[in-house]
Amino acid sequence: MQSGSPALFKLACVVLLTVGSAAFAQSADPTQILGSLSTQQPTACNPTDLGCGVQPSVETNTQQTSSQQQQRNQGIFLGQENTQYGNNNNNNNNNETTPQTTSRLNQREQVRLPLDSPTEFQQFVANSIGRSLPVYGASLFRNPPTTFAPLDLVPVTPDYLIGPGDELLIRAWGQITLNGRYLVDRSGNVYIPQVGAVRVTGMAFGQVQDYLKSQMSRVFRNFDLNVSMGQLRSIQVFVVGQARRPGTYTISSLSTLVNALFATGGPSLQGSLRHIQLRRAGKTVVEFDLYDLLLHGDKSNDAPLLPGDVIYIPPVGAQVAVSGSVNVPAIYELKSPGNTTVDDMLQMAGGLTSVAQGEKVRLERVDNRRTRSMIEVALDAQGKATTLQDGDLLEFVAVTGEYKDAVTLRGNVANPGRYAWRTGMRIRDLLPDKESLITRDYWLKRSKLGQPMLTYVPTCLPTSGYGIPSLRYGLPFGEEGDNPNWRYSSTRNMNLFGLPFGNQEGVSEKRSDTEDVDSSTTDGALDCGEIPSTATSATGNNDRYTPPSGASQTPQQATSTQSGTANASVGPSVANSSSGKFRPRNDVKLNEPDIDWSYAVIERQSKEDLTTFLLPFNLGKLVLQGDASQNLELLPGDVVTIFSKADIHVPQAEQTRFVRLEGEFKSSGIYSVRPGETLRQLIRRAGGLTPDAYLYGAEFTRESTRREQQQRLNQYVDQIALQVSTNATNNVGQAISAQDAAALAAAQQQGQSVVNSLRRAKATGRIVLQIPADSQDLDQLPDLPLEDGDKFIVPRIPSTVNVDGAVYDQNSFVFNPHKRLGDYLREAGGANRDADKSRAYVVRASGAVISKQYSSSLRGSGFESLHLYPGDTIIVPLNLDKGRTIRLIVNLAQIAGQLGIAIAAGNVVFR
Repeated sequence: MQSGSPALFKLACVVLLTVGSAAFAQSADPTQILGSLSTQQPTACNPTDLGCGVQPSVETNTQQTSSQQQQRNQGIFLGQENTQYGNNNNNNNNNETTPQTTSRLNQREQVRLPLDSPTEFQQFVANSIGRSLPVYGASLFRNPPTTFAPLDLVPVTPDYLIGPGDELLIRAWGQITLNGRYLVDRSGNVYIPQVGAVRVTGMAFGQVQDYLKSQMSRVFRNFDLNVSMGQLRSIQVFVVGQARRPGTYTISSLSTLVNALFATGGPSLQGSLRHIQLRRAGKTVVEFDLYDLLLHGDKSNDAPLLPGDVIYIPPVGAQVAVSGSVNVPAIYELKSPGNTTVDDMLQMAGGLTSVAQGEKVRLERVDNRRTRSMIEVALDAQGKATTLQDGDLLEFVAVTGEYKDAVTLRGNVANPGRYAWRTGMRIRDLLPDKESLITRDYWLKRSKLGQPMLTYVPTCLPTSGYGIPSLRYGLPFGEEGDNPNWRYSSTRNMNLFGLPFGNQEGVSEKRSDTEDVDSSTTDGALDCGEIPSTATSATGNNDRYTPPSGASQTPQQATSTQSGTANASVGPSVANSSSGKFRPRNDVKLNEPDIDWSYAVIERQSKEDLTTFLLPFNLGKLVLQGDASQNLELLPGDVVTIFSKADIHVPQAEQTRFVRLEGEFKSSGIYSVRPGETLRQLIRRAGGLTPDAYLYGAEFTRESTRREQQQRLNQYVDQIALQVSTNATNNVGQAISAQDAAALAAAQQQGQSVVNSLRRAKATGRIVLQIPADSQDLDQLPDLPLEDGDKFIVPRIPSTVNVDGAVYDQNSFVFNPHKRLGDYLREAGGANRDADKSRAYVVRASGAVISKQYSSSLRGSGFESLHLYPGDTIIVPLNLDKGRTIRLIVNLAQIAGQLGIAIAAGNVVFR
């Protein structure tokens, strides 16, 4: 029973299918079936195809049936075939869209052929000139079409010959009604109802309409007729020889020789493009030259194809390579080798380029298939008439880059470039005045200084949006709408020029959720609960201002960070009532480096031995003083270079130096240093100090020192990183237990964290001046020579002493000249249990540091009796080694216990 179940199941399926199909055929109307099928989800197709969505319509058939019934009373109605296509009012010769055409349209895909291997002649040329040349015309067939469907949509020409398989669309109106498709049978006839068979084979399409009307006029009167082409027949052709894809092809009857060449991929690299033959009935009908189409667009020799035609592509003929400065360098095939000249090849290659030499051409030739020779052919009438041979290589060279009778001016000048040389020309002809030495970048940056900028932005967060000052760029608060680019444009829009403040989040997002702030009473108020870290006092470290993460730097900030010129911040650097609330906006700095007046040079190449030598001259004496001895004569090809002080390091006395004096000066500002001027002299020239100046707490920073400090700091961090890595490697094998391994891993992680923290540290460039604490006289200042970028900050006399670190109350205390260090520590509650009292130290307002180890061991008095000054800071560090002694004792006890157990066990064993 089980073995027969598959056979029974198959039999049951056959019976069910037969009964179901018979019942469906009897009960269902064909039009209903068609309608039900048309209501199904249409098959997806390309919307760009003309046949997409074309389906037979039941409604169209119904309308046609009713119109036919009305026309029967007026005349004779003739039967028609394929009525689903009958409702077509197109009376031209364009072919109608059919399902077959739709399927062809969906096959319009471009297949890119693989690259061909280079021929031996291509390799020969590549070895000679150093690069490969393409075969001319080969790229035309890189993307051949996969179908001839586009040919079904072109108009049929009047000279098209009707043949078996063609379809005629005949429409007649008047006394008769006729609208149908009629296929030309194999006998060459079309059958028209009540007219009979009419022979049309071999007749031109332009004659068919008149001929059919004359044949139908024998039966009918008073009617008109229109004939167009429907589905065209297909023909079979053969492509042989050196074709890229030889074989038998079934193509449209409208195809021509060129169409067939594109379908087959054209000739291969070994095939000829100039002698393509179309053979019919054993005879050559036409010999087509593709160069006529490629070079001149001439397609007049393109012949239509008939069934059984043979397209023969012979091997390639003689070839000549054209390279160098021509518009179309390639390998060309010669039509007739004995008659092709250099001028002919030059015309094929599109002529010379605009930079080609027009005097001569190099001709490389293979003599008698034995040796290679070089010939120089002049590009005159006689040279252009030189006959070329198979395997020749023409190389057209370009002109050299030499400028005839020209000199070059470059460097720190307004108009660098090449200038025409003339006899007796000198340097002053290139530099007529000192204004010609001012660069265009200088004026561009100067013009930007006059553009409107944002008003001052507060450093503290405003408690409401109305606390933002009025803006010169952007819109005031309340007028920005919903556009986020305008909302708080002074802080959020990175495209606007100005300093950001606070963070990039909401204005009042930093405030506590429990605070209930009334905006009506806090408009314009400042929330200084979180002062930016850059707002440090003059006695501490003063790093340059760095904008918050995500904020864009202004040009002033970028210059300060990168170049280190004298543009230190005035705002948070000085602790006063005005600068502490607003960040700096204005600055005075060098937009461009100054000119090096002491040195300029002429670079000249010797005509005798082509060596290059320099002729220096003093630019200042030439331009400013008019010294004729420095006005050197110029020769063709000379290069005059004008340097700036950024190009060559000049002596300090000749450098342009800007120094900032900030704080308690009678005239704080940015000063240009005179030659040989020192710090003491500059302060006197600035008017001296105010009565509140605290000279002991002054801060002097120097850019060159900062760079040197940063370099040494980086070297120190690298050494620590190497030591941490080495210790971690050595301690891997020392772990006895899992606890030891965990402790070593934690130590390694801690060491790496310390290294990362040190890498983020930035040098300040501060120089400790060693000024006496009670000094108020400028004579106590060291007579330092000044450099560009120096900054000297003198704060007002502070009234506090700071106590930080591991104490019970980190705070600032009022300075008392009678108190000592121990008194301030007692006021702070003293050191807590986590403090390392043996390593306490004091940071003086002058920048000096005094540690407890040094003071207590070398001096008679103790560290706590140290005398302090205003602005000093006492720091008690944390004890990071706390518990190490206890852990050492525990480890020793464990080792001793384990040793005792081992000894006792040994005694038991040996006893």
